[in-house]
Amino acid sequence: MTSSVSKSLSKIITFANDTLDQLPTEKEPKSLYRPIHHIVSNKGKQIRSILALLTYDMFGRDINDLKEIILAIEGLHHFTLIHDDVMDNSHLRRGEETINKKWSNNQAILSGDVLLIQSYQYLLASKFSNNVILKDFTNTAVLICEGQQLDLDFQHQKHLTKDQYFNMIRLKTGMLIAFSLVAPSLLTSFGKKNVVTMRSIGELLGDLFQIQDDYLDLYGDTLSLGKVIGGDILEMKKTFLYVTAFHNANSIQKKELVRIYHGNYNDRINEVISLYDNLNVAESVQDVINKLSSR
Repeated sequence: MTSSVSKSLSKIITFANDTLDQLPTEKEPKSLYRPIHHIVSNKGKQIRSILALLTYDMFGRDINDLKEIILAIEGLHHFTLIHDDVMDNSHLRRGEETINKKWSNNQAILSGDVLLIQSYQYLLASKFSNNVILKDFTNTAVLICEGQQLDLDFQHQKHLTKDQYFNMIRLKTGMLIAFSLVAPSLLTSFGKKNVVTMRSIGELLGDLFQIQDDYLDLYGDTLSLGKVIGGDILEMKKTFLYVTAFHNANSIQKKELVRIYHGNYNDRINEVISLYDNLNVAESVQDVINKLSSR
């Protein structure tokens, strides 16, 4: 049984990788598509594509039918990554220079725009193209933008509740993961009966993914993550670590947290880590990750 599952998952991962290679990046003008090739060829884990394929396979369907839909998902995902890097002024993505660093902000914006437009081309080319999936995909894209705007707004907000945080990450991160489970469910009669459940699972996975990402931004390492450690602090992003610290702190510690986190100190990252250590932030966040993982 284990061998069978492993073989099936291996097949799905290979299919996802091969499909992503079919994104048209060797086109003219090269100045437009070379940056896209740069980010797409440096593959991530392709979690969203794999979840979509696993869902479709679970409902007993041929994963080859889902090629255009996962290309649309990957196109939208990479569009958000490229534009996020511009907004965050990030210089590393998966251990390589970001498009905005290697080329320019203008180049990154235009390359991201092309990926988004191509996503709709893939959806329209799919034999499953219909108004329900197009509307869900479009709504997902809008909600991601709303979540990103909240993320930007919260950088200047000193106090953030857990409810505000979860609302933001469910928009920014959870919506596309949820769509990756919902879209293939909509393509089968049995799947349609379980859309609500699949969407809930996607949102839960989004919570888990983002909180883990927040944690690793500070407690991971540059080599394995492919990005600068403590980047969220430098950008004053309101991560789950910050929200947890604020929740654990007394009134004096809250003032100190706000002062350090929003200050302009050369050693700000280490000062925040020291305060987090005093507030048992790492342990508290790990507890939440473990609870979400076991649900």
